[in-house]
Amino acid sequence: MGPLRARANLFVKITGLLFAIISVTLLLYGLSYQKDVNVITEQIKTSDLNHLDFFTKQMDNNINQLAGLVYTLQRDPTIREYEHIQDLSHLINPNKTTLTVLEKLALQTSSSTWENQITIYNIQKREALSSDASAVFEESLLKNPLPKGWNYEMKSDNGGFHLLLADPVDFAESPELSNMIIEIRFPVSNLQKMIGEYQYYGDTFLYHPKLGLIKNQNLDADLTAGIINNLQNIHAEQQHSIIVYLQGKQYLVSMIRSSSLGWYMIHYSPLEQILQPIRNSRFSFITASFVLLALSTLFSLILFRQVQRPIGILLRAVNKMKEGYWSTRIRTKTNNEFSILNQGFNEMAQKVQELIERVYLEQLRAKDAYLKQLQAQINPHFLYNCLFFMKSKARVGDTDSVEAMALNLGEYYRYITRMDHSLTTLGQEIKLVENYLSIQNLRKQRIDYSISIMDDLLTEPIPKLLIQPIVENSIIHGIEKKLGAGRIMIYGETKDNMLIISVEDNGAGMDPHQMDELYAILDSPIREDGGCGLWNVQQRLKHQFGDLSGLLIEPSKLGGVRVTLRIQKKGLNHVTNTTR
Repeated sequence: MGPLRARANLFVKITGLLFAIISVTLLLYGLSYQKDVNVITEQIKTSDLNHLDFFTKQMDNNINQLAGLVYTLQRDPTIREYEHIQDLSHLINPNKTTLTVLEKLALQTSSSTWENQITIYNIQKREALSSDASAVFEESLLKNPLPKGWNYEMKSDNGGFHLLLADPVDFAESPELSNMIIEIRFPVSNLQKMIGEYQYYGDTFLYHPKLGLIKNQNLDADLTAGIINNLQNIHAEQQHSIIVYLQGKQYLVSMIRSSSLGWYMIHYSPLEQILQPIRNSRFSFITASFVLLALSTLFSLILFRQVQRPIGILLRAVNKMKEGYWSTRIRTKTNNEFSILNQGFNEMAQKVQELIERVYLEQLRAKDAYLKQLQAQINPHFLYNCLFFMKSKARVGDTDSVEAMALNLGEYYRYITRMDHSLTTLGQEIKLVENYLSIQNLRKQRIDYSISIMDDLLTEPIPKLLIQPIVENSIIHGIEKKLGAGRIMIYGETKDNMLIISVEDNGAGMDPHQMDELYAILDSPIREDGGCGLWNVQQRLKHQFGDLSGLLIEPSKLGGVRVTLRIQKKGLNHVTNTTR
């Protein structure tokens, strides 16, 4: 009887608690409804102001970026040359300078998403260079002091704003004494387009007490005039929000002053439309509360027995998984939705356990292959040979060779012994190859090499020590076994979402039987002796990037062997993100 009484008491408590909560909620809801409406109205005001403030700051940021283009051009050395082009005509090429200025104006103009026009007025030459070919020198600029900040020009077709900057800036009051004036313009269509894209309930427009409106064509003129009339006495404030009554409706009007233009961004929306769902929900809430009370009494026991208990079992299993008990499973006794959920949890736990074990094993294999690769690269015989080379060259006074060997050897060992990161860039790996080939050329002086990789591939992230072992293999097993000059070609490309890097040599080459034996070695399991350099590269590629990645070995058009390194970029991105 003990458990049944406890369950009965729990059922009574849940039912009584639900009844008390619903009753108190109805009482408080009836007393505080109007107050809640007022609070929501204030929150709507704040939210509307915040959205409008964010939108206005976006507009100001775009405008400030345009202004920044002017100050950037003012400091540009080429613009400075053009400013004094007559004085420097004996030192520079005027035509080249002019073309360079036009290119920079076009570049700066296109750097903004807004339509704009930049013009430079050379006062000495009475010449205008502009991103707009129709621009001409305007003498009227020199007759009056330059206005400060952005100024609005009203035109019949489409007005716009412009900003003028004199150089030196101290001559803004007397522009005829300056050397140069830089002007940037943008049409109001930029603002109209941005306002049209601002979708937050009502409508938006820009207003200036003296200059008028900037708005879309579909705004209600009478409604807009009424809103402006209500804002006449408060337009000096930076931001404001009021509720006005126009055309039989209440409107929430928010206003924020633009810091860049000095105009007011005004947004209005019908308040009734915003609050109507709240008022409609009052009756629905009361009705639903009584229905909920009856249903809660019926379902409380069912929920407790059929939901709470299975959820508790599932939560305990999840917590065990979080603690690292990957073998946790749930025994299913019932035949309902929770049995399906528990079965799904068991399947997920099984897959997670298998995945963790597989990833852990692959990490161990990749780490082992990388360490063996590193051990192979720190070759004491290679280091001894380089040191003996330096000793022999120093004895005969060939300091240039000693210096070159020391520099390349230092760069080589500094790179391969850095353990702070397992990834590098293709450009850094190519630099290591160049150091290695320079060392070999100093010793043997019979290796010619070429590297052809596009610049945009040099920043591709790849694991360290992938290409150098292939080059080393080409020299030791290919070029050194053949008399005469050796040649190595290295080139790369991207194709079908694969990064492809090829190394070709004109060495002794391999017959088909030897290639089959080499492929068998590359695909063999981990070897206690560490394997060859190509085996280490193959194992790292397979374990880190999948079976589509790896080495392809075939005859070279140079007469030797071509080794192609293929890296699946999808796997490369995964390794990069994991490393970060």
